Amino acid sequence: MKKILSTLLAASLMLLGTQAFAQMSVDSNTKSINSNGAYAGVSFNIPLSGGFAVAPGVYYSMITNKTEASGRIPFLDIPISGASTFMEHAINVPLYFNYGMDLARDTNVFIYAGPTAQYGLASTSKGEVGIGSGGGSKTYNNYDDENYNRFNVYLGGGIGFHVSAIQITVGYDYGMMNLYKGDNAPKTHRSNLKLGVGFVF
Repeated sequence: MKKILSTLLAASLMLLGTQAFAQMSVDSNTKSINSNGAYAGVSFNIPLSGGFAVAPGVYYSMITNKTEASGRIPFLDIPISGASTFMEHAINVPLYFNYGMDLARDTNVFIYAGPTAQYGLASTSKGEVGIGSGGGSKTYNNYDDENYNRFNVYLGGGIGFHVSAIQITVGYDYGMMNLYKGDNAPKTHRSNLKLGVGFVF
């Protein structure tokens, strides 16, 4: 039984919208930083038979997203700017099934698929507004909103390459649960594209 200590980079493709800045000018520009993040943890690869194995694990994950906008109030020529930052931390428990083929000694390629349960530890949205030389900011706890769900279940899979003590994986997860259940709110599902590097021992 091999234990894999993994440090993985994860990019969120679909993220709950957090923009809190109302545009007040026809002269404006917006800068959006794509959602990104990272996670790290451990998993255990348990061989079954014929190249098949099961790999339960536990991971900590973090994702963040920032959007910035700026412009000027017409006729008054007063600069205005705003930004919103989303940050979320969670615990993930994947249960992947994989199938591998040996390419050489201590070298193989494998595919994997399975579910991942997620529990949100903390989630905040920070809004910042600047008008002229003044402004302010406020941070919100997203979980204070009873419609925002801490729990999620992902279905996903990917491909991996293992050589000696190094393992590289590329995978995709789709969130099955609607994260926000407010009245008249659009369905919000999260998807993650992941690139990982693991150490096998």
